[in-house]
Amino acid sequence: MKKFLVMAVMAIMAVAASAQVYVGGSLGYTHQKLDEGNTDVFTFAPEVGYNLNSTWAVGGSLNYTWTKDVSNQFYINPYARYTFFHSELVNLFVDGSVDLGISAPKEGDSSTIWGIGLKPGLSLNLNKKFSLVAHVGFLGYRDLADAGKVYGINIDNNITFGFYYNF
Repeated sequence: MKKFLVMAVMAIMAVAASAQVYVGGSLGYTHQKLDEGNTDVFTFAPEVGYNLNSTWAVGGSLNYTWTKDVSNQFYINPYARYTFFHSELVNLFVDGSVDLGISAPKEGDSSTIWGIGLKPGLSLNLNKKFSLVAHVGFLGYRDLADAGKVYGINIDNNITFGFYYNF
């Protein structure tokens, strides 16, 4: 058991020393004014990723969304990232992602939600360790179980902001 723990710690240190791992996430808040009334939506999404090279990365996030008086959603979001523009200050990328999760409405039964698509984004490099990240839009398909199916492109209300710490 000791050998396993030592090997695991050494493997983590080797990966972190090679500056290929990043951690971060995003927080979100939305206030919606609807015909039925107003609602508030909070989102928390920690994220971890691994840079395979200067162009490709793989990662994932755990997303939790709470909608006041409506539902709670929890889903995992693995992705492959292709960075198509590099500069000292800005990187432009697109994430190919899969969403797998559960939606638990305040009333009624829980349901499975899933989706697949592309999310473009940009990374603003503050220094070698910290980056601000934004995703804008979604192009793909989402099955929202009882709420319906969504496909196409969405760029008007699908903007997220976050940060990364690069090891």
